[in-house]
Amino acid sequence: MKHGYAFLLSAALLAPTHRVIAQGENTTFAWKFEEGNKLMEEKLYNQSAEIWDKLVQEQPDNSNLNYKLGYCYFHSYNQKHKALPYLEKAAAQRSSGYGGFNTAGYDPFDTKERNAPAEVDYYLGRAYHLNGDFDKADASYQKFMDEAGKSHALYGVAARGKEQTANARKLLADPKPYQISNVGKVVNQDHPDFSPVLSVDGNALFFTSRRIRPDSSNSGVIDPVAGLPFENIYVSYKDREGNWQAPELLNINPPEGGHLASVNVAADGQTLFIYRDDGGDGNLYESRLVGELWSDPVLIGSDVNTKSWETHAAITADGNTLYFVSDRKGGIGGRDIYRVVKLPTGEWSKAQTIGSPINTPYDEDAVFIHPNGRTMFFASKGHNSMGGFDIFTTEMQEDGTWSAPVNIGAPLNTVDDDVFFVTTADGRRGYFSSDKIGGYGEKDIYFVDLPEEMEAEGLTVLKGFIIPPPGTSLPPSTILYVTDKSTGEVKAYKPRQRDGVYVVILPPCKEYNLDYRVDDKTIHTEDIYVECETAYQEINKEIYLNPVSITGPASIVDLPKGSPPGSKEKGEPSTTGEPSKPGGTTSGEYLTDAQLKEKGKTHTMPDASYAAEYAKYYEYNKKDIDQAETDWKGFIDTVVGLIDKNGKATIVIEASASKVPTKTFGTNENLSRQRMEDARTRLIEAVRARGKNPDVIFLEAVNSLVQGPAYKGDYINTEKYGKFQYVKLKTR
Repeated sequence: MKHGYAFLLSAALLAPTHRVIAQGENTTFAWKFEEGNKLMEEKLYNQSAEIWDKLVQEQPDNSNLNYKLGYCYFHSYNQKHKALPYLEKAAAQRSSGYGGFNTAGYDPFDTKERNAPAEVDYYLGRAYHLNGDFDKADASYQKFMDEAGKSHALYGVAARGKEQTANARKLLADPKPYQISNVGKVVNQDHPDFSPVLSVDGNALFFTSRRIRPDSSNSGVIDPVAGLPFENIYVSYKDREGNWQAPELLNINPPEGGHLASVNVAADGQTLFIYRDDGGDGNLYESRLVGELWSDPVLIGSDVNTKSWETHAAITADGNTLYFVSDRKGGIGGRDIYRVVKLPTGEWSKAQTIGSPINTPYDEDAVFIHPNGRTMFFASKGHNSMGGFDIFTTEMQEDGTWSAPVNIGAPLNTVDDDVFFVTTADGRRGYFSSDKIGGYGEKDIYFVDLPEEMEAEGLTVLKGFIIPPPGTSLPPSTILYVTDKSTGEVKAYKPRQRDGVYVVILPPCKEYNLDYRVDDKTIHTEDIYVECETAYQEINKEIYLNPVSITGPASIVDLPKGSPPGSKEKGEPSTTGEPSKPGGTTSGEYLTDAQLKEKGKTHTMPDASYAAEYAKYYEYNKKDIDQAETDWKGFIDTVVGLIDKNGKATIVIEASASKVPTKTFGTNENLSRQRMEDARTRLIEAVRARGKNPDVIFLEAVNSLVQGPAYKGDYINTEKYGKFQYVKLKTR
């Protein structure tokens, strides 16, 4: 909080905090009293509370001491829940005229002062509010407002408190069907873990933690405000079974002291946006993943950073718009959301507020922009907040304006601060941090399964692995070129060095050429068409640097869900990466055609034609191929001919399932993989039946999709869903 104890206790606080101790006065009490006041002024509330707690034990009926203890607990980092009984006692004694002191003459620095100030009723209202006792909260807020008058600095926030209790009653009466779960003890520990950010592929979770480092190097370095270690950034990756692995400390964290916090991450997880406390001036930085190490953070360019407080940022998947939070002058309220856009020069534009209806006279924070570029989540104390920050969502309209923000509701939002919230690319799962009872630490990271109606629309994500031979690492020269065949625009994507992961956002209704290269030599290429469906689509591809025999021991169904085969042994960090420059390329995921030309590089689209292609469209829940089918026999003829001519044939298999639910196969993802496996098996059988050795057929790539329109209960609409239920094979 930016306002301190000195601001809240009226003009009496302008008096000096040091005083001469009168003769005969209890010097031990007086010293503790003065020390508690000084710590409050320095906003070291946890330490101050320790002193007031001892003094309250000595004088349990002292209203002033109870007030100071309750006030410090309320403003502490992690003891807010302890404030209520002390504020209750202080308010009750004051209201009865305890000690005969005149409220107007309240002196917070007088050791003989035993009364509490008028502000006690405001903070008692806040404590009741956080405890869910809205009637008592309203009564306390109103009592303070009646006595303090409209000229008091807290009158407006007390009135706002009553508005928020009314909002809370409505939202809690209509809870949403959210299924909330703790991410688990592998990620969460016994210290606060918060501010989660997720890569688009869902396989990298960055977060901020106050835990003791694995090597205990920060065990004696304590943040005096929180009484805990300073904030550090960690990352956890999913393994091939989809389980989060032990978090890794990023190499950019300060060796001693100083806060570094996760803010957001680019689409592919290779550019991290960071908050750093620069001596009280919070600023936003970015760091690039170079090989397996993160580059030194650099300030984001343009006028994103100022002498004001910049707290959070989020970048669109195309890297062309950056949204950020600042409390600079000229906004609507305290902290507002601003944006900058990428200029043709590659620099950021000047910052502009996104204005109403998103920004309010109250604070906004923690902006997150979905990969579709249109759906925004953010935290706000305005709108119909239940209390403190709530999470809201808004949609960009066709004319570029934003829809009226909607509170995402309880139980995800609470009467306390709910700030950090991000979603997966499909919009069906959100990650957030909370201090809910029953966690592993003071704050834990949770995920929530969201209703189907919150699924993202108009977004296609191409993601997968480039898989090196077992026991080897990915060559640093590996790169994916994506060419828009209608415009000729080229973008170059760098896979993640540690595991070959790549992520590409593809606008729908277009055909693309994919060109995977190592040392500038094409190792796989194909053309794909992205359907014009409004529902979320995900294309999963696994590309083999060295094609593997189709008769290998591992079936297609067992292809990796997380880290690919061969990724257990990490290679040496790449030295070819270039840390981003302020205002330059910040998405970290690609270089545009123009940027490639600036670097003296050009890309020629390779021939992606195949000798033969086969497609089989299925009825609901079907997956087999008839060996006697004419088109299939013709495809096998071509495969056999390639074996006779070249001694081998390469194969690409693509399988798809629609979004019509399947009880038979459990999930559509499983159905898609089973169709892929069935096609592999039938291919092996057919080639053997022709007297050829299937060991010389090599898998170049496999694609698994779940796509098409969202299921609306009309499964008999075969035309609507049927074109997304297929298996396709290509050979050359």
